[in-house]
Amino acid sequence: MVRTYKRKTNRASTAPETMLKAVRQVLVFKKTIRGAAEEFGINYRTLARYCTKIPREEVEGSAEHPSCTVGFIGARQVFTPELEAELVSYVLMASDVYHALPPKAIRKLSYQLAKGQQLQMPPSWKENKQASADWFAAFLKRHPLLSVRTPEPASLARAFNKEMFYGKLKALMERHCFKPEDIWIMDETGITTAQRPDRVVARKQTGSVTSPDRGPLVSVACAVSACGGGIPPYFVFPRVQFREHFLTGAPTGSSGGAHISGWMREEQFLDFLRHFVRQTKCSAQRPCLLLLDIHVSHLSIDGLNFAKANGVVALSFPPHLERSVCGPLKQCINAAIDSWMLGSPGRSVTIHHIPGIVATALPQAATADNITAGFKACGVFPLNPNVSDQPGLVTDCPVAPASNGSDPTHDAPDPPRSPSPDPSLCQPKPTLETDGCRLDWLACD
Repeated sequence: MVRTYKRKTNRASTAPETMLKAVRQVLVFKKTIRGAAEEFGINYRTLARYCTKIPREEVEGSAEHPSCTVGFIGARQVFTPELEAELVSYVLMASDVYHALPPKAIRKLSYQLAKGQQLQMPPSWKENKQASADWFAAFLKRHPLLSVRTPEPASLARAFNKEMFYGKLKALMERHCFKPEDIWIMDETGITTAQRPDRVVARKQTGSVTSPDRGPLVSVACAVSACGGGIPPYFVFPRVQFREHFLTGAPTGSSGGAHISGWMREEQFLDFLRHFVRQTKCSAQRPCLLLLDIHVSHLSIDGLNFAKANGVVALSFPPHLERSVCGPLKQCINAAIDSWMLGSPGRSVTIHHIPGIVATALPQAATADNITAGFKACGVFPLNPNVSDQPGLVTDCPVAPASNGSDPTHDAPDPPRSPSPDPSLCQPKPTLETDGCRLDWLACD
């Protein structure tokens, strides 16, 4: 396909109003076709064709432009100018909040938009689940405000548009009057069958038992509320098809999906939203606020439409600004894997053991004190826009070490416990407005 075409002739360049005047000379003033064609500089065969193409009432009336198309018809575009303008406004908005999208993400989003609007699209779009590279190149040419650039490094303080985030959060709080049990944060973390062992005290030149290699990865998505509660986790297993027996030993009520990479994608995010709605019982009459981290899997029009239909108001957290239980959870999981391996000599941890290990470690990390302290540290609940001015806000909180099999002494002082984060969930959603959702920092409302 020719992406840059330069005209070599002036054919089909006659203005529509000029063509209408020439036809009027022929049909109304009874001038010959050849004479009118020579007068207006039009090919006489072309003029003869338009004498039958332009409606008679327009020729005999006072219309200045014909209703039919004159000249070459441009290539059919998938989106209408209005839809494409909304797509451009989203891309610009995402760039303004320091979450500029890569070309592939825009191509996937364009396919989802075309599919949601039931527009005709090329077969390659349906086959690859994304817009073509040729379409993207033409899209950039039609909108010179956009360009493919290399991201520039920026400090956290500069990348955090605090006024925008807390302004939208305050507007949502006032509009829906959310209670603490209706404010949720979702975060996900990857767990491998090979852990980083805790430090031990032993004789020099002596090691400890640990997993031999990295192993496959399982993603775990957790959601906790500002009142200190949580819902059962959602697992993503590194498989093509999900089977119910994968959840053996998982916390009661857990759900799961499968993707070959083990990471959450758009389909698994939609499945997580179904799991979230089942557990929280939210609805359009009783909405919930869900804070999401900035991850490409959350950029799903189908997922956001489902969220809006079921009363899930989604809001994106700023990039790299999170207080989460995932840090303490990983520490507890490492300790739980250590204990499992010491109690199961000669065996290796597999992905089928991870749900049971998470069931042991999650209650130790996601305590009510840790969760509520995380919401407070981020200034989400109670609402405190000035909390982000504190410099040390991006680290996960330490948690009391899990038992490795030996009982802790009761007279030993408790380890310091900083506010353990809530799974900070965030993702800027596009300013596109489809049937269901609006994608931007105020994603679904």
